[in-house]
Amino acid sequence: MAEDRLASLIGDIYALATGPTGERGWPDIIDDVAEMVGAQTAALHLSDTRQQRTAVLAARNLPADVAADYESHFFSRDLFLQRQGPALDGHTHLSQDYLSEVEVEGSEFYNDLLRHRMGNAFYAAHSRGELDDKMLVLGLARPREMGPFTAGQSQLIRQVWPHLLRAIRVEDRLRSSQAVAGIGFAAVDALAIGLAILKPDRRPLFMNRSARRMLLDRGGPMLQTTEGRLRMLQPGGDAMFATLLAQATTSAGALRSGGSMRCGRADGRLAMALMMVPFRPEATGAPLGLGELPILPGPLALMMVTDPNARPNQLADQVITMFGVTRAEAEVAASLATGLSVEEVATQRGVRLTTLRSQVQSLLAKTGTNRQGELLRLLLSLPRLAGPEG
Repeated sequence: MAEDRLASLIGDIYALATGPTGERGWPDIIDDVAEMVGAQTAALHLSDTRQQRTAVLAARNLPADVAADYESHFFSRDLFLQRQGPALDGHTHLSQDYLSEVEVEGSEFYNDLLRHRMGNAFYAAHSRGELDDKMLVLGLARPREMGPFTAGQSQLIRQVWPHLLRAIRVEDRLRSSQAVAGIGFAAVDALAIGLAILKPDRRPLFMNRSARRMLLDRGGPMLQTTEGRLRMLQPGGDAMFATLLAQATTSAGALRSGGSMRCGRADGRLAMALMMVPFRPEATGAPLGLGELPILPGPLALMMVTDPNARPNQLADQVITMFGVTRAEAEVAASLATGLSVEEVATQRGVRLTTLRSQVQSLLAKTGTNRQGELLRLLLSLPRLAGPEG
């Protein structure tokens, strides 16, 4: 029976570390461990021994004010941990094996915390293990009247602890990977270029904010069906889209190609440019911090979209910072980058054409370009972030 209970508990530990938490959490696991080994109180805490600080992650029969006092004051006075020494890290230790009753009775830790605020906790079991640059500690305690931990209880603690430590390490790495992925997605969302990863059935695995705004917002050239599939509003454009996606996903290996197309707009503005290429992340290795890549759902395509009608966001500030131009010259550069002619920019700004041409000549000199076309190519090649929503 005890073996079945232990096996079930170990299964719960790994399930909690690797999957949705549901209704159970680490406090429930700590409860189960304490009950199984006959401990009245228990605490799982993450400690920084160099700075003499700790944080209680989960506890049993440990009031919030007692946990707070332990974190702020008593951790540095924890007799049980102090006497273990660094050489004993990574193991499970019983205070009954290395502390006499006289030493416990005479300590501040026992008299000010354990006896009055933790039900006369007297015998303790501690398991310790490294977690990155910190120490994970499981502390189990029982009152003096219950006597020391038995040999069988000690063995159960030693059997559970490696699994608990390993599971929390796994959970910590998963959370770190999710955080890295979240940072990456946020960075891709900030780009001005539209990016999407598509499956062969037209359903996107991912679309950044610019792609959704350019393609699917009101006036965009695409719609997304109730099944999640992308379709061009113009039949001819949709047929071309299907061809490019098939070329990027259905041929074997290096034979996959993809291609480019124009996405016409109903409002008469310049068409967007769409490029589709095979997407093979396994060819470039795993993303930083994410470890091994999971099994990918078949061949994928990377779709990139640009909108020539979009005004370069913050271009004027970039040009001022990079080339030392005046604010007026930078605003002229930003207007030219939208496709306006010199005459149109002069009219827009309400200045003489000679003044505008003089500003363009100054821009050429300060940016090291020789012709207006070269200046425009430079301006449009500068890194861009997506503009604000709306």
